[in-house]
Parts: sequence; C-alpha cells; structure tokens
Amino acid sequence: MKLLPSWLPIVLVLTACATVQPQSSVPSAVYEQHLASMTSIKRFNIEGRIGVQTEGKGFSGSTHWQHDVARDDIALFSPLGGQVATINTTAEGVVLVTSDGKTYHANDASTLTQQTLGWSLPMQGLPDWVLGRPASGIIEQSLWDDTGKLTRLKQDGWDIEYAQYVEASGYQLPSRINMRSLKLNLKFVIERWEISPGAPSPAAAQ
Repeated sequence: MKLLPSWLPIVLVLTACATVQPQSSVPSAVYEQHLASMTSIKRFNIEGRIGVQTEGKGFSGSTHWQHDVARDDIALFSPLGGQVATINTTAEGVVLVTSDGKTYHANDASTLTQQTLGWSLPMQGLPDWVLGRPASGIIEQSLWDDTGKLTRLKQDGWDIEYAQYVEASGYQLPSRINMRSLKLNLKFVIERWEISPGAPSPAAAQ
C-alpha cells in the first residue's frame, strides 16, 4: 500500500477552500466604496418587465414597484397590460389581491406568492438585490467589476447575475438581473429607476 506524501492533504484542503468562494481580482476597497455610495438609498420606484420560469410553468409581464423602509407595493401586469395581482408588504404582513378581486393574507411574501401565483417572490432579500447590493446575512459568493459593481452574487439560496447597469439619479443601478434558485428562474428588466429625492447622489456627496 503506497502512502500519500504528508503534505498532500494540506494542499488538497487549501485548494478546496480556495474554490469555495472565489472573489473578484479587483481590490475589495473599490467594491466597498461602491456599496457605501448605495447606503443612502432608502426609497425607490421602478418600472420594468419580469419573467418567471418554474417547474414547466412560466409568467411574463410588466411590474411597477414602490419601495420604502416601511412597505413595498408591487403591481404585476400581463403582457397585454391587464393587472394580474398587487402585493403589499408591511411589518404586519403581506396582502395579495388577484385580478378577480380575491384578497389573501400571509406573514411573508414568499409563502403567499407561492400559494396564489405558483411561484415564490423572495421579498426578504429582493429590495437589496434589485439595487445591486447584498442583503443582510451570509454571502456565499460575490464578484464585481473594475468599478465595484456586483456582477454575481450567491445568497440565501439564490444565484444572481447582474448583466447590465444604467445610470439613474447619479447612481449606477442594475437594469438586467437574472436570478436562479433550485426551482425558480426570475428575470428583471428595469426600464425606469426613480430614486427618492431625499437620497443624495454620490456626485452630490463629493
């Protein structure tokens, strides 16, 4: 029986550790500076399109989303413009109203959208992810470009790719986002950003 060199297990362990959470080659200070510029954003409005694929079923349409620190108001529309549902989240819970006027209540949006729409909207992390920043909690992987903008993020069971950014109100914000979980693919195309006037732009802060 041939024995392995004593140093080989150490090399294997170090190699495994090195591949668990690959990071960008761009210095992290650039990324941290970009994230710091985003902390002033507390409220935003977006208009765009959403695509959903899950277990052989799909949905595509447009969305209007108003977000602030106390609540989220999301409206989903069919490709023809008919309203499919409204989702309102507050600290007290979530209310979802369908196109036929039925009202549903739950403690979290993920459970409620799964039960009523057939797919789960991850509202716990989505307000941060849509801005191009991690939500609070463990980050499995993060990659960024040479200006510090996220290009990929793995967090809370989601693999998020940022395909494109645009400038809005002095910020660099995502305009195309692809999100994948074990059973669900979500795609966001954001056509209009509106940042709260109360949030100073990075240029104004300089």
